[in-house]
Amino acid sequence: MRKIILSIHTSLDGFVAGTHGEMDWIKFDDEMFSFVGTLTDAADTALFGRNTYQMMES
Repeated sequence: MRKIILSIHTSLDGFVAGTHGEMDWIKFDDEMFSFVGTLTDAADTALFGRNTYQMMES
């Protein structure tokens, strides 16, 4: 049986994006990059929403 791991940036009041869809409040430093890299390196599959995929595509 495989594990499902959810990794999501969420504000303390439960929001993922600002009122206009902006995600500029997310701070992504070297420590976070390393942590997320560890998760994705061990994963078989990564699923992204359309907006996240389009941001990461370039």
